[in-house]
Amino acid sequence: MTKNEQIEDASKTKVNTAFLIEALVLMAVLIASIAVFTQLFTHSAVAAHQAEDLTRATLLAQNAAEEFSSDPAAVAAGKTVGQGVAAGNVSAVDGSDGLTVSCDVDSDAQGRGTLYTAHITVSDDSGEVYALDASRYESGVR
Repeated sequence: MTKNEQIEDASKTKVNTAFLIEALVLMAVLIASIAVFTQLFTHSAVAAHQAEDLTRATLLAQNAAEEFSSDPAAVAAGKTVGQGVAAGNVSAVDGSDGLTVSCDVDSDAQGRGTLYTAHITVSDDSGEVYALDASRYESGVR
């Protein structure tokens, strides 16, 4: 083997080694990037699910509060209101999304009318998701 052949073999080995190290570094950067993006997408999916649950719970509580405001005396007497919302310390489950809604109603006679207050709670398997307080004064009701 001549001197030129030895030099060429040594330079090829250096080039191959440099290419291999560069490829390994790029692969490490790619794996790290994939790990970071996977975590970001996972956190994003969890946050979106929590926001969706909160939106549904807020809508159910709002519907119950509107029905309570329209006829608080009937709700205080035990009339079921809304989509699965029950009054008087009774809970009901809205079967479409597994949320439980409860509506506790109190009445307080004042002057020539009655002040009705409702505490509406929406919960799921893990606990309370949303709570809402509503009140309405009915004149002439005792």
